[in-house]
Amino acid sequence: MGVDLVRQFGRSPGANPARAATQAVPRPHGFRLNAALAVGLWALLWAGYNTGLWFVEDPKFPVNFMQLIHGLRAFVPMVAAWFALLLMLTRINRLARWILGPLGLLLLYAVVGLASSAFVSIEPVDAMYWGGMYLSIILVLLAIVSVEDPLPDLRQVLLLNWIVDGVITLSLLGALPFLGRQGMAEAEAGPVGVRAYGASYGETLGMASTRNTGFARYAAISGIVALARVWEGKRLTRFIWGGLLAVSLYALVLSNGRTEVLAFIAGAFLVLAPLKKRRAVFVVVGIASAALLGLVGFYDKFFRYITRTGRMDVTMVTMSGRTYTWEHGWKLFLTSPFWGLGFQADRYYLHQHMHDAFLHVLVQSGILGGGAILLALLIVWLLTAKYFFLRPPRDKALIPPEIPGVLLFVTISSVAESTFAYYSAAWLLSAPIFAYVLALDRHEHRSRAKAELERLPRGPSARTRLQPAGSPGG
Repeated sequence: MGVDLVRQFGRSPGANPARAATQAVPRPHGFRLNAALAVGLWALLWAGYNTGLWFVEDPKFPVNFMQLIHGLRAFVPMVAAWFALLLMLTRINRLARWILGPLGLLLLYAVVGLASSAFVSIEPVDAMYWGGMYLSIILVLLAIVSVEDPLPDLRQVLLLNWIVDGVITLSLLGALPFLGRQGMAEAEAGPVGVRAYGASYGETLGMASTRNTGFARYAAISGIVALARVWEGKRLTRFIWGGLLAVSLYALVLSNGRTEVLAFIAGAFLVLAPLKKRRAVFVVVGIASAALLGLVGFYDKFFRYITRTGRMDVTMVTMSGRTYTWEHGWKLFLTSPFWGLGFQADRYYLHQHMHDAFLHVLVQSGILGGGAILLALLIVWLLTAKYFFLRPPRDKALIPPEIPGVLLFVTISSVAESTFAYYSAAWLLSAPIFAYVLALDRHEHRSRAKAELERLPRGPSARTRLQPAGSPGG
């Protein structure tokens, strides 16, 4: 037996269900509570970002107040997972249907990877910690979706993500003037001659500083979201989104994250493509802009910006050495192909980052777990194509325009970064998209079933007409 908080707080015991369904006053109260729980749990997951066990493993812990804070933050996502488990117990009647779907495949990936971390990894304690962090995200997602209609709650979680991403982008950009050479590295080629956070491997407030690719990821996602939202809403709202778009593009150019720049262009195209009313304008402006950019030598400058040297050297061919890492990673995968080597296996066995999410999930969780999450990604993409492009719902509010663009950006970035393979900012930003698309699919199926039910004839005369000749009562 299970309940969800919308029903528990939104309707008095013994109330007539048909009448309660039409009452508008109690329902928003329950909705606000569920949304607040969803946003609160997701905020707890963010609270554990950019920290780890190394703080508490220090024999002198805590050395100072900042180290104490970071050490405590390392376990906050697991606290969120505990609350999520308790919440799922109140929603158990709706939980099974989600576990049996693509979210269950994500859960399988996390569980297999956690088991491999415990029994296969050469660093079981650290590996289990990171497996637990990843599992926390999946458990929170399951707790959020196990209600009658999780779409409004997931929209609030997505909004939280965009706010967090925008704040991080603005903060990293605003910090550059104060970081000096640590924040800026000279670039051999490019429109601005520098690469933000290209030489940044120090600490900020006791936390590891970001790299230029991390800065580019934040900027690109906030730019895609702003590009999707700038076309609608009140004038002030559009002005704010327009300002964020301009700042994000500037930050993206400064970062010189090559994969992120290309992924942003693809994501932006996917955001603009569905805007049918403006499509003709985009085509005309696009052709004119392409011709004008060619006249001013933009494409040569862009090539030098992407290559950083203006030539196709070994660095470009090997994607900054990533192809060598992938070769070692594939050999590592073959040593335990079925259930993997546990979370963070690339660090423990290769002593480097895998830089490819598709290979990384196989190394960590084998064919059993890695195959499961790749299948989940494929299903989410098929449903995204269906509901955002091929057969969109009549209610356009159900399809946030930024979702396809951000999902494409993360998917392309996964070729050169580990994104969804482990607990990371990229996965925190994109995991709710998985849940939202799956919840949208369930919502549409229920809506169609309800519409078909309402079209059926009702009343005694209708039942008489439906009875075949010669049947009892006919």
